[in-house]
Amino acid sequence: MQLPTHLIVGILIQYLISVVVPTPTWLAVILVAIIAFYSHFFLDGLSRLTYHPPERIHDNFWLTWHIFVYLSGIIIIILFFQGYWFGMLFANLPDLWDWYTLRNIASRKNNPEWGKQYYLHPIADKVRSSLFMWTPNLNYKKTGIIPEVILISLWFVIIIFFSFL
Repeated sequence: MQLPTHLIVGILIQYLISVVVPTPTWLAVILVAIIAFYSHFFLDGLSRLTYHPPERIHDNFWLTWHIFVYLSGIIIIILFFQGYWFGMLFANLPDLWDWYTLRNIASRKNNPEWGKQYYLHPIADKVRSSLFMWTPNLNYKKTGIIPEVILISLWFVIIIFFSFL
């Protein structure tokens, strides 16, 4: 799944835990960190249902989709950072670790294999193969944006709805 989906799930997790554990206690902080972190693997386990080519494709559709993904991610961060930065951070921690930390170190060392044993995304592969092997693979199909746009829209509407309660 893409950045906006992980952000919104992190927001929802932090919001729901704040409802169950109403004051910001150590229990709420620990629950948000653990559940948001592991939600990443569950969502990435479902990534076969979305347009998610593992490599860059040089066409206008790929570029437009990724502009939408990053712009909507930035908008979500701006709108919800003050109250939900912690849930958003932990929901995206595996991507920050694998794609921005380890890959950058590996590229500086000119060794793409450096740090592979420390990658977290093989956990998502195990979740996918054990829970979601039945899902169709839409990673290269343009219609694969539909499930993610629906999820992002639905979760965003839920967040807005709960904001007014």
